[in-house]
Amino acid sequence: MGGKDRWRVDSLTVIIVEDDPMVAQINKRYLQKVGGLTLAGIFPNGKLAMEYLKGNPVDLAVLDFYMPELNGLELLRMMRREGLRTEVIMVTAANDAKQVDEFLKLGVVDYLVKPFSEDRFIEALEKCQARVRVTGSGDELTQQAIDNLMGSRARPAKDPEPPERFQPQETPKGLNPSTLELILNAMADGQGGFRGCEELANKVGLSRVTVRRYLIHMAEQGQVESVVDYDTGGRPSVKYKLK
Repeated sequence: MGGKDRWRVDSLTVIIVEDDPMVAQINKRYLQKVGGLTLAGIFPNGKLAMEYLKGNPVDLAVLDFYMPELNGLELLRMMRREGLRTEVIMVTAANDAKQVDEFLKLGVVDYLVKPFSEDRFIEALEKCQARVRVTGSGDELTQQAIDNLMGSRARPAKDPEPPERFQPQETPKGLNPSTLELILNAMADGQGGFRGCEELANKVGLSRVTVRRYLIHMAEQGQVESVVDYDTGGRPSVKYKLK
């Protein structure tokens, strides 16, 4: 991901580019709540960030717009001219339609308008993780997977239909369809089920808190069930599996 030829799907290297130290620390705290992310550095302006990017592979940049010396848009344009494929989440108070359109055309994975909630920031991080895992898997993608990547709300094809447990569901606010699909696919691979949220969280590279939110949703949708596992050699544990 970060360089011209780099593509990793196990753990993502992240930088924060933000000139406000307080905001940078808040972003850092939010980022540390999501598993599978490694913070490589915090940079107070685009110039220093670009110097780092030229010599170090970075998967994701959390990028502010208003910064001295080199603003977020100038930095992003320079990154693309250099052929850097680093994913970008824009964090800014600017919400002008033309500006948002330009950032989208430059390939940002998400655009957060200040002030934003912790849940919305974490959702953006998880969206990026899901996108990297899907596109970096080397697998052939289903139409639904492509729609999720493109942010499409197109109606899924009716013929042929995938198994019911993989049918796209209407996800509540705060849950991301790509992350939901990622967790469902992981559970399908682990046919014996997962002991507790932590085992599943380690599998998909997300936090236990995040995985628990999705498991609760999937249980409400009738997609997963929880059973008590007494074969642990110690205290019984809860095992989650697809129905």
